[in-house]
Formats: sequence, C-alpha cells, structure tokens
Amino acid sequence: MQALNEAAFSQPHWLLRAKGFNTEDWYGRPQRGTAVERNGGIENPNRTRLYTRNCVYYRFADSNARSDDAKQGGGWWLDYEQLEKVMSGCAATGMNLSQMARHYLAVPWEWSQADIVISAVFQQPMDAYEGRGRPVEITGRYLGRNAVDAGQGYSGNRNVIQLFIPDMRSHWRQTLTMVKVEDVRVFARQHRDIIRV
Repeated sequence: MQALNEAAFSQPHWLLRAKGFNTEDWYGRPQRGTAVERNGGIENPNRTRLYTRNCVYYRFADSNARSDDAKQGGGWWLDYEQLEKVMSGCAATGMNLSQMARHYLAVPWEWSQADIVISAVFQQPMDAYEGRGRPVEITGRYLGRNAVDAGQGYSGNRNVIQLFIPDMRSHWRQTLTMVKVEDVRVFARQHRDIIRV
C-alpha cells in the first residue's frame, strides 16, 4: 500500500530538510547571499515505513506553538526504543527529560522548549527518513541568544536514531490516532523507573 505522503518523496526539498538544510531560504528570505544553510537534521537519511496500529511514536514539541499543526503535524518523531535512550540519559547527567531531549536530539531552546510530549499511533501508512542526528552549531539560523542555550551549540547523541516525516502537517489528522499531548513533567513521572531523576 502506498504511503499517504508518497508524493513528498519525489520533492527534493523534503530530503534536504531531513538533512538539516533550511529550505525556507529558497522562498525569498535568504540569510547569507544565496547559500542555503545546513544546521542539525540527520546524517544519511534512509527511507523507512512507519509501523501502523501496533506501535506508538513520540515527539517533543513546544507548548507555545501556534497550532496543533505545529505540534502534532511537526516532522520530527522517535520510536519507543529511541525515546528510551533519551530517558535513560537523565540519570547519568542529572538533566530533566526536557533538557535531555534537547541535548540528545540537538534541539536548541531557541527552536523549541520541548516541554510537551506527543504520543500517537499511525493508522494509515506513512514513510519517514531515519538517521543519526547531526549537531547544531552557532550560525545564521541559530544564534544561541536564549539564556538557556547560553551561546552554545548542541552536539546531540549519535546513538539516537531520529525520524523525519515529510509533509506530516498535511496528513497528521488523517493518520494519527490515540493522540496524547502531555506536559513533559507529567510524562516523566510516568516513566520514573527509567528516568530516575
């Protein structure tokens, strides 16, 4: 069966976004000449089919996002095995789950507070790019101005495999079921046996 987002895989800008290129620069807002900046994203993205009906996927998002499209419709997701790696890192570092997510997934506060966890099951076939995360460095797109970021980059954890789902915003209402949006602290309390902070 064809993925709902099949058409996105013939549009090259989705692969470039998965790799961390800021393709919005192509649409009339160049930041530095005509170059397209690359920051974050995933290395060597491979196309994969997401499991349907029997697997829960997770996403860290910003509670201040303007709409559900920006929350549930965001492209960056994890399966449980990868989420467990993020949760397990909390005890060793003393970081809370939100801090650990930003640290391991290379998500600056400037981009997202990562203060909610969205969990959902896909009921329709969707494909994604998967790969190891790339670091985020101080550049034109990310300046590290927020006090939490403290002018630092985010190296990420290369052992965590991330999923980027092209054109998720167009399909999430049709494909997601059993959607839960939880404050990251509430979610963390439910997983104290792993997080231990």
